[in-house]
Amino acid sequence: MEKEIKQLSQVFESWENGVILETVDGVIADWNKGAHDLYGYSAEDVVGREHSFLVPFDVKDNTLEVFKKIRQGEPSACYDTVHKRKDDSRVHVSLTVSPLKDESGSVIAFVIFVRNTAEREQTKELFDAITQSSPIGIYIVQDGIFQYINRQFERIIGYNMNELLSTKSLGYIHPEDRELVRNSAVNGLKSGVCQPYEYRVVTKSGQIKWILETVISYRTQGKRATLGNFMDITESKRMQEETRHANEKLTGMVKQLEGQRRQSVILAEMRDMLQACSKMAETAPIIMGYMKKLFPASQGALFLLSNSRSDLESIVTWGGFPTNPDDNIFTPDACWGLRRGRAHVVDDVNIEPICPHLKHTPTSSYVCLPLMAKGDILGLLHLMNDFNIKESGQDQAIVDLKEMAVTLSEYLSLSLANVKLSENLSMQSIQDPQSGLYNRRFMEESLQREILRAARKQAQIGIIMADLDHFKKFNDVYGHAAGDKIISQMGKLLKDKFRGSDIACRYGGEEFLVILPESSREDTVKRADTLREEVKKMEIVFQGQILGAITVSMGVAAYPANGTRMEELLRVADTALYKAKQEGRDRVVSG
Repeated sequence: MEKEIKQLSQVFESWENGVILETVDGVIADWNKGAHDLYGYSAEDVVGREHSFLVPFDVKDNTLEVFKKIRQGEPSACYDTVHKRKDDSRVHVSLTVSPLKDESGSVIAFVIFVRNTAEREQTKELFDAITQSSPIGIYIVQDGIFQYINRQFERIIGYNMNELLSTKSLGYIHPEDRELVRNSAVNGLKSGVCQPYEYRVVTKSGQIKWILETVISYRTQGKRATLGNFMDITESKRMQEETRHANEKLTGMVKQLEGQRRQSVILAEMRDMLQACSKMAETAPIIMGYMKKLFPASQGALFLLSNSRSDLESIVTWGGFPTNPDDNIFTPDACWGLRRGRAHVVDDVNIEPICPHLKHTPTSSYVCLPLMAKGDILGLLHLMNDFNIKESGQDQAIVDLKEMAVTLSEYLSLSLANVKLSENLSMQSIQDPQSGLYNRRFMEESLQREILRAARKQAQIGIIMADLDHFKKFNDVYGHAAGDKIISQMGKLLKDKFRGSDIACRYGGEEFLVILPESSREDTVKRADTLREEVKKMEIVFQGQILGAITVSMGVAAYPANGTRMEELLRVADTALYKAKQEGRDRVVSG
């Protein structure tokens, strides 16, 4: 046996990685130069000592268990562990144990191949830091079992790490969607291209949520694993569904008016125009124009509820409706229609109650049509006859107002609600919900557009890339909810301190980017430094506690001095930001 061991030692000595030769009892018989370089011990230091002296006291030594399995017939074994070096420092290692047998097939020794896995452990730590700070849920599944999930995944599902890591991955998926998920993922992974797919999940509290997911497949430890990106789109699905229902109702209401040919044609035209609107501001002139067509002998006004929800203000008037402020702004309780939540029709102004918002007593019949959706006030449409009481045609005008009051009120309410939903959906696609700033996609589109505009006008563009200093420390000390509060306050500060033409965006994580059209490098640096000082003045109170002082590092780039393409400008700004971090943080560095 000594002869065989000596021959093996001569072979192993030329290997770059560590090789340890041990007896069946776990006593070190020899090790090579690679093991010496890794641990710091020479062969003379360790020969004759038990393998366990390499294992820290708080780490379980699996070596003898592995030896036992190999003696029972397993060809070899691999496992990861932690060893200590001669200087008492620790090192992550991967051990591959193989048996050495005699001619009879009996195990006479073990050869242990040692590989330093410190770099792999660092990579795992970096992966964990990136995924845990991601706003997208991320998970890894192998053999149908969860191997890893990040915090955002936990927030969406409601289950914690311990509850999910040992469960089947399809357990939380809505029963009706499990086959869809299985087919989408399996077929996509087989073809090499997995398109995003939507499905429902059931959270720990029993809530049903909609998910948008993409997956990729990769190999790890000799097996296939699946990495998934997991986004909660419940709110978007709800708004889409409401939009669909609103469109269905609008179509049904138009059909109810088909018996009145002229009104039907006008309402259909108005419907098409309103459905083409993307902003509430676009609806006012359209409604005014079609009200004039429907009721040519009338005067009126369209009122919308203010953002403060404390009053209604006219956004358009026609037919001689008073233009003084007293008649064009009032509180919701100043209208009988809004108080009761339905059309208020006044046939005889001498008998029936007059709405307090009409400062001048009307001389003819009128209708106040509340515009409401799901019980919420959107606005008010006011229509009044605009002719003398003795003039012919008044009776028919009153009849038309009465017959169309309810239908027209519901129709316009749904139209405005539909536009409002579309406006909100459009804003969601370009806005970061946490900071209230534009998101990265909008930033890239805007920067490309500003570069083209600057090229035509031969103008300059300033770019500020900012990163909150020691943000991870705030998360570790105060928790992620406090970190979210800081991101929100930073977003508010950026919106308050820059011009309307400037474009402030959340670049990702704790990074922000501001585009300053027609701003020189010098002006951009000054404005960045002013922002830096403002950040230091921020006082953030979280759960009754004032958080520590916040500072920010910034990198500045300028078009065309630092480049004429978006990629060049972002790279210069990022490099300058990195330099600001290296030089001590809380400073502005120009590229």
